[in-house]
Amino acid sequence: MLIIERDQNEVTVYDEAVVDVLYIDWYEVNKTLLTRQTEGGRLVRLYRADAPPLESGEIIYSTSQFTIQIHIKPCTCIVLQTDDLTTIGHFCCDVGNRHLPLFWFEDGLALAYDGQLYPALKGQYGDQVNLDTRTLLPAFALQAYGQTVDQ
Repeated sequence: MLIIERDQNEVTVYDEAVVDVLYIDWYEVNKTLLTRQTEGGRLVRLYRADAPPLESGEIIYSTSQFTIQIHIKPCTCIVLQTDDLTTIGHFCCDVGNRHLPLFWFEDGLALAYDGQLYPALKGQYGDQVNLDTRTLLPAFALQAYGQTVDQ
């Protein structure tokens, strides 16, 4: 098992190293302990105390033989597509009351699929709410007061 302690130090990347991908789900980007097998079959245990969220494409480990790179898997999302600020406000309130994270995209707001919430939102917002496959990146997660994580 490869044990990686992630902090805010940069990883030296070797050009000749083979890239081995560690796939994670969107909700695992803030986990302090993550044990997973890479695409190449390496068992990895990642510790990340007081570090920023994991980002897709981030290199977390590198030697001259191989590099481990994070990839956040896409998932089914509920997407609101509208330019009406009142509708956006009501949608944020409806989702916020369930304490679900929202993600900002150029074409609307998205949240991970919830089988009980989708029919309710679809009934309330009609064709403005659809299902789509998206990658929910921490940089696009809305935080309190409308700020994204990187601001």
